[in-house]
Amino acid sequence: MTQVDQYKGKLGFEIRDPDALSNGSTAVVDTLEEYGHSVRQFQSRNPNLIRLDCDHYRVELRYRRHPIKPTQASAAGADSTETPLRSSLGVTLTPNHPDHCDVELSELLLAMILRRLAEDLDVATVDWLHVPFTLTRAAFLGVFEDAETQAESHAQSAADHAVPDAYPVTEIAAEIAGIHAAKPSAPLSPQTTPEAPPPAAPHVATPIDAALDTPPPLPQPTNGAKPVADGRLRGRACFEPVEVTVAQLEEHYAAMLQSPDTRATGRHALEARNRARARAKAVMTPPRSSGTAVARLGGLLAAMPQRMIATTSHLLRSPQLRGHLHIVCGATALLALQSSAAVAF
Repeated sequence: MTQVDQYKGKLGFEIRDPDALSNGSTAVVDTLEEYGHSVRQFQSRNPNLIRLDCDHYRVELRYRRHPIKPTQASAAGADSTETPLRSSLGVTLTPNHPDHCDVELSELLLAMILRRLAEDLDVATVDWLHVPFTLTRAAFLGVFEDAETQAESHAQSAADHAVPDAYPVTEIAAEIAGIHAAKPSAPLSPQTTPEAPPPAAPHVATPIDAALDTPPPLPQPTNGAKPVADGRLRGRACFEPVEVTVAQLEEHYAAMLQSPDTRATGRHALEARNRARARAKAVMTPPRSSGTAVARLGGLLAAMPQRMIATTSHLLRSPQLRGHLHIVCGATALLALQSSAAVAF
């Protein structure tokens, strides 16, 4: 069975706070969502246990009440002090995928959860992971304050170091401008001998000087020969102008349409289309012949007795004619009996 890594922390209280679990669960949910772990499921079946299911972690909050328990808590820069604890809130962080979970990120997430709980609840002590000693609330929160102070000092020192870096760039630019201003604007004649310049400090060539001394590239002609480097075309020189490409494509398509194969293919396609249309028209158009008319008339005549019988039965079953039908049937029966001398009036 694979052992699952768990990251545990515990907060100790000097009093018994019945609202510690509910308030702590709210703080944990806010912290998880703040760092990108949305809570998908919230389980509170046990009055002393709450489970939170996230995308990468399962978080358990367990509140325990116990008798007064003297605990040695270490403060920052001082000896340990005895703190009586009457209840505790345990936090367990279990990764859903231990093989693909970063240990440092998980420990930092647990630290931020404990920090939020220590700030929102009346906490006396904090137990962090498997550290063999217990920290007081002030000592635990002081670690985060020291980290923030160090981060601010590093940012301030970086800003202080960034200001002097601008001076060498300014000096280099001024030096380049002086060098170009000292250059003669017109070429000297053979008879003119320039005066020797005063000795100056040796100049060190820089990439900026090389970039300024390099002449700009000449524009490439749009028509004619294309630039070739190492025997291969470079950049846009690999492509012909759009007008030339369009003209070549039109000539190619015209040649294809005029070829015998294209003509034969088009003629066969037209014949196949005509045959398909004729076949569909023959299927959709009903045949007109005398035999069909006679058969249809015979079908109508054969269906007439069935229709008459159905109509008569429907009328006889109608509630409007039921009483009249009984009277007619009774009168008919009496007439039949009188005519046979069975009944005398």
